[in-house]
Amino acid sequence: MSLTVWTVIFTSSNDAFGYSRESMITYIFLIAFLQSIIISSSLNGLASRIYSGEISNHLLKPLNIFALFAVQEIADKFKNTFFLVLETLFLFLIFKPIILFPDYKIFLIFIAWAFGGLIMNFIISLLFGSLGFWSPQVWGPQFLFFMILEFTAGKLFPLDILPKILQKIIYLTPFPYLSFLQIQLFLERLSADEIIKHSIVMIFWIITLGLITKIIWKKGLRSFESVGR
Repeated sequence: MSLTVWTVIFTSSNDAFGYSRESMITYIFLIAFLQSIIISSSLNGLASRIYSGEISNHLLKPLNIFALFAVQEIADKFKNTFFLVLETLFLFLIFKPIILFPDYKIFLIFIAWAFGGLIMNFIISLLFGSLGFWSPQVWGPQFLFFMILEFTAGKLFPLDILPKILQKIIYLTPFPYLSFLQIQLFLERLSADEIIKHSIVMIFWIITLGLITKIIWKKGLRSFESVGR
């Protein structure tokens, strides 16, 4: 749908909102790819697994529970990537877009940022899942989170076409680091100073969210009763 809408917008002009037709098509393909890889998670049902006591089957074994979650997440990413490649090839054959590629140094930073976004979303998924220590009803907060994410991570449209005040508010959250900024980097729309600044902010969010999740997880374990197990 996004490809169709933006293709129509660029029929009368090769420039809109500061994007060329080629850069916008590249943006659409990349946002679909990154959000399918970064934002999808195998931990969406973690809260119900904790509340039901199923998680105790792993807690009683001599293994690192977070390493187990990480392996499950990696397997899920590989599965998503396989199907995503097939879908992307199908769309590529239909629209025959021209995809812009950055300098190899920028591409390496892009890979690092994509990995950082993946880690950040993994931590956020653990944070939501840890609420299952107290209640299985996390579907509402998760749904609200994904609705906000649709907007603030740049899935619907590039965030830099919004008014400056809205951009500043969104940049106070970690959400742009889950896909939007990776694409801005890929399209070489960031200066060297901005790359350094956003790299530092991304690391800050990963550490901060990681510490919060660790505290909540430990607190949850202390109150975990595993009823019925």
